[in-house]
Amino acid sequence: MRYPPVIILGMHRSGTGMVVKLLEELGVFFGARKDPNRESIFFQRLNQWMFKQANATWDNPYNFTFINARLKKQILQVLEHHLKGPRRIEFLGGTRYFRYKDIRDLEMPWGWKDPRNTFTIDIWKELFSDARLLHIYRNPIDVAVSLRNRELRIQKEFKKGIKVKIVEFLLMGRAGYQDSLRVEHINEGIQLWETYVSRVFSLSEEFKDRLLHVKYEDLIEKPQEVLMNILGFVNLKVNKKDILSVKNMIKPERRYAFVKNEELLRIYNQIRENDLIKKLNYSNIQ
Repeated sequence: MRYPPVIILGMHRSGTGMVVKLLEELGVFFGARKDPNRESIFFQRLNQWMFKQANATWDNPYNFTFINARLKKQILQVLEHHLKGPRRIEFLGGTRYFRYKDIRDLEMPWGWKDPRNTFTIDIWKELFSDARLLHIYRNPIDVAVSLRNRELRIQKEFKKGIKVKIVEFLLMGRAGYQDSLRVEHINEGIQLWETYVSRVFSLSEEFKDRLLHVKYEDLIEKPQEVLMNILGFVNLKVNKKDILSVKNMIKPERRYAFVKNEELLRIYNQIRENDLIKKLNYSNIQ
């Protein structure tokens, strides 16, 4: 039996990694090789390549909205090749590589996570017409703070090895000092959050019951109920005992972490009347 993929959409630092971890424990395959954020290396590279064709980046995805029919056709030809090509081993791993000649033939619940899916879904839907889209969203302040903290950590941990010195000396490419200067600023992180979240909600009419929106804070507050809803959406049958065991992996202290910080509360009070924040019931956080 061939399974449609679960394609996870949503802004960075919104709890998508936690959801992948939970679903993996319950039997969904998200790739043999993943980065520390639980993003499939195989699909991540393809998404990055697509973004590059439009001169877009994850922290400035706007340019990707200008993809035209000619470029889309060219991109689809490349993706078709890689889904059946030798690099599929990055996703399938050794054993599955020899069993499945095309990733689309997988006979198990599977999927992949990458925030860029939020924009590249217009391409992927041509290859996976029956895909289930799972959108995890979180309040904008905690997302923006997490983005900033990650960026500052990347800069702090950056080490100038011989490879970087060569790149600097030859002035070829990027040395990798940072990932995104934009998200060092909380307000920019909030604007980026709005770009991603608005984009996914704009897909609701097109995908209808094949798109499920999940509020991160609801998952924290009512883990069993929300997990059951997600499992039903992806057509995964799991016994109650397994659900009870994985829900203990959820950390309740991460719900609305920003409220303990006066400066962040001040920023929140400035944006709480935003239409999207009100729509998602984030306008009265205490």
